[in-house]
Amino acid sequence: MQEFHSINLKGSQQGFTLVTVLIMSMMASVLVLNSLKDNVAQERLSGNFQKKMNARLVAEKGVFDTYNYLNAQLAANPNQTLDQLIAAMQTSGSASGISNMSYNLTANIPTGSNQLSLQSDGLRFDGETKLKANFELVSGSSQSSSAFGGGIIGCDGVTISGSGKIDSYDSSKGDYAEILDNNQANINNNATVRTLNDNDKIILSGTGNIEGDLIAIGSVEFKSSAHIAGNLHSNGSINMFNNSTIGGNASAFSYFKQQNGAIAGNIHANDYVSVNQTQVGGDVTTAGYLDATGYSIGGDILAGGNIDLSQVNVDGLAQTYANYSQYEGSVFGIRAKQNVTFSSTLSTVENDNIHYAGNGDFAKDWSGAADSKYLSAPYKVLPPEPALLQIPRVEKLPVDDGVLDPDDPNDITCDPLGIENAVLTVDSYADSAKDLEIKDTGSAYTLYTLSNNEGEYSQWASSSSKPAAIPATSARFLGQSKNILMYDNVNIKGNIEVKAGHNVVMYAKGNFYLSGASTLTIPDDSSLTLIVKGALIIGSGSTINTPTKGLTKDGIPVFSIYSSYSGTGVDILGGVEQIYAAIYAPLSDVNIASAVDFKGSVLGKKVEVSGAGGIHYDEALGLAKVGNVTTNTPSHLVFKGWQSL
Repeated sequence: MQEFHSINLKGSQQGFTLVTVLIMSMMASVLVLNSLKDNVAQERLSGNFQKKMNARLVAEKGVFDTYNYLNAQLAANPNQTLDQLIAAMQTSGSASGISNMSYNLTANIPTGSNQLSLQSDGLRFDGETKLKANFELVSGSSQSSSAFGGGIIGCDGVTISGSGKIDSYDSSKGDYAEILDNNQANINNNATVRTLNDNDKIILSGTGNIEGDLIAIGSVEFKSSAHIAGNLHSNGSINMFNNSTIGGNASAFSYFKQQNGAIAGNIHANDYVSVNQTQVGGDVTTAGYLDATGYSIGGDILAGGNIDLSQVNVDGLAQTYANYSQYEGSVFGIRAKQNVTFSSTLSTVENDNIHYAGNGDFAKDWSGAADSKYLSAPYKVLPPEPALLQIPRVEKLPVDDGVLDPDDPNDITCDPLGIENAVLTVDSYADSAKDLEIKDTGSAYTLYTLSNNEGEYSQWASSSSKPAAIPATSARFLGQSKNILMYDNVNIKGNIEVKAGHNVVMYAKGNFYLSGASTLTIPDDSSLTLIVKGALIIGSGSTINTPTKGLTKDGIPVFSIYSSYSGTGVDILGGVEQIYAAIYAPLSDVNIASAVDFKGSVLGKKVEVSGAGGIHYDEALGLAKVGNVTTNTPSHLVFKGWQSL
């Protein structure tokens, strides 16, 4: 019988398992050690990267700190050179809040240039970054804008009661309404009528047109029909009646109200908008309520308060944070955070485009029954309420504070030239000034001629001896030395002229009158600058002959009037021909009452325009070189870019 032998393998199996575990443990240890090495490497890389980043940040800080410092030094002393600037700058610095972050600076100026190369070495422990920035020193500059460049300005108010037109033209191209080479008339719509002070008003009670913009720091009142071709802005309220029209946009810091008429653009008001039988071409935006009756609104409506429409067709979407009410008319769509009411079955909404969060109250044909679909979703919406646009506010335009900031090109003031001091400076030279009276004797012709050096009678009609010539006096006006003809009171009932080719400056210590059948003649490429301390009156029978071009070849207005009189100091009562003048009278009330046209520009304390004559602002006066207002830009560094190292 065969014998079988059994072998016990239990012990050998246990040994194999142990070896296997040891091998696995060794492999795991190797993996852990490698992972630790990787982690250490990653940590080192991360730390080095962080150091480099911090080094770059502190290097950039060195550039920006130095840039700000140098510009501050230039603002304090604009005449410094680059060498002077960098001689005083710090060459090292650090970052606050983090230790061991510092920068060192090296500046280089190529010989004879206005270029600055600034290298900043940033350090954070052993991390280092080098940056190089290039700058250019830009010299200070001045920019001039003419004191006659504003159009028609009444600092404390403008009243227009005539039937004439206020528009603009460019005398450098030809006379007003002249047909130019392009076969177009020299007539533009770039006139601006504006005020500058709080509580002032622009009142239009005539039937004339303003071919340009109307800007009021106070309120605007239309008491009769008028047309504005451009935009209308008021820091107060706007009241319009009797079929007035606006060719652009209308914005009011307070409220807008119009009875009849049309607005081609948008309406924007902070308080409320009320339009009755008024056609609106654009959007209506108000932080308050909108009340509209009749005609149409060509754009969207956005209101903070209630919208009430009666027989109005709205091409856009009507949106309100409050309640919406519609009687007849049509609308593209409705979004209301509160209630919607249709009080007429003739009210229509395109494609049932209605979403509201409050209660619905519809006319019978709309609701039909209590379970009408318009009383539930998707028309009546559950919270959240319909999302509406944020309502922007109308911003106030800056108000004249009486001080002109020469470094702020947006600053405004009624009197940028300081006319009272300027006239008093001239007056200090006029102690011996005498009256001047020019008048014809019977049929005899008298002519007084003004030149740069003297004023004298070139034709003397009387049998008495001719008065002696008046020599010019060297004096200062608006910061410049001038030869000025000094007189006390001037009364012209005859003829006065400027000598051809002369730019005459004349001072009237008292009043200046041009009356009767008198004439004032200024030839081509000549000019008369008239400075008046007293009142100035140009009578209805007088004639002023000026060149077609409003500026001489040297940029001087052909006829300019400077007045420091307080009160009604400038009266232009018309004439038999068009009158051209550039008037600067910020302390005087200016009255233009004429049946003939006035050309030029007007700046007065209050300006009143009446009569059938128009006012045509000469755009060329914006380039006038007499009485310029200068704004200064200081020297400064301009960043030109980074340079790789």
